[in-house]
Amino acid sequence: MINKYGWQFYHWHIEPSSKCSLRCPRCPRTEMPDTPWLNKEISLEEFKRTFTPDFISEFVQRFTMCGDVGDPIYCKDYLQIVEYIKTVKPNCHVYTITNGSYKTERWWTDFARISNEYDTVNFSVDGYDQMSNDLYRVNSNFKSIMQGMHIMGHQSTAFVNWAAIYFDFNQDHTQKIVELAKTNGCDAVQWTKSTKFSSKYDGAYGEDLLEPRQEFISKTDRYERNTQLLTNRTQNTNQYLTTNKEKYYNTREVNGILPLCLVGNRGMYINAEGTVHPCSWTSFPYQSMSFENKTIKYEDSFFEKYRHILNVKNGLTIEQVLNHELWEKFFTGMKNDTWVECSLKCRASVVDENYAVGYETN
Repeated sequence: MINKYGWQFYHWHIEPSSKCSLRCPRCPRTEMPDTPWLNKEISLEEFKRTFTPDFISEFVQRFTMCGDVGDPIYCKDYLQIVEYIKTVKPNCHVYTITNGSYKTERWWTDFARISNEYDTVNFSVDGYDQMSNDLYRVNSNFKSIMQGMHIMGHQSTAFVNWAAIYFDFNQDHTQKIVELAKTNGCDAVQWTKSTKFSSKYDGAYGEDLLEPRQEFISKTDRYERNTQLLTNRTQNTNQYLTTNKEKYYNTREVNGILPLCLVGNRGMYINAEGTVHPCSWTSFPYQSMSFENKTIKYEDSFFEKYRHILNVKNGLTIEQVLNHELWEKFFTGMKNDTWVECSLKCRASVVDENYAVGYETN
């Protein structure tokens, strides 16, 4: 396998589907409803063509299944894709992140059967009943979420997380969430301090009724997470974290940037349209992004311009995409300090071992 640019191959972040039943107000699909990459999906055949049995067996330790604008469980071939991975490499870590709404009991029972002790399922649920969850996860279905969570918690050997973001409506009701998580057989509750509030974005959200107290808001430019264990189980991430650490200490700075795309914690990202990105941050699902004295608009972003070229759905193999000459332009841009995303997320001054390896986020 030729690897001209030194990419890591062990962690892949896949968006199986850019479809979603929810209308979360701060999701890019709500903020940019006219973008062309909505309501797409990766088929089983497309996935198998990109990730052959030999490639998975030799290189891949983990697939993180999570969309920038969609939910993996709405990919019609999702169960078949997971089953394919587990058949090829049973100890590959499949990490599914979902809102959990609207799937049937049969669907979750099949997912529980396919999953094993190397896997993780994150249920992104911020409320403690239908009314509270719908305040941010608009159009969610709490009953079906609880059914899916209960099945995965009691019928599968996967590690099950209840993943909640702190908001105004839940900051004083965290114990209700913990008790529900225990009832449903969850192994942990993951609490997230978000950045997407008016106080962090110069009043961008106006009078922000979702914003919690300052103690529940991230103090940095990225989300802050901590995990509250409910059982004596732990995720099977030792190999993955060890690889992250080795990569971190062998990755060099580039013009004040320590590129996590070469470390692997974020994972090489392929969206539902098939475009390959160094990480999901560079998929740029926003109208514009600014950092210090730099601003970039969506239509001018690197991967918007070249999304049909650096693409595994348009006739190129993953090896051909990863060795495409366009990456010269990308890395030259990094050296010249032109990429807002890299400067914002991967500046060396904030990328320490804890951040790069992902001890608190994985």
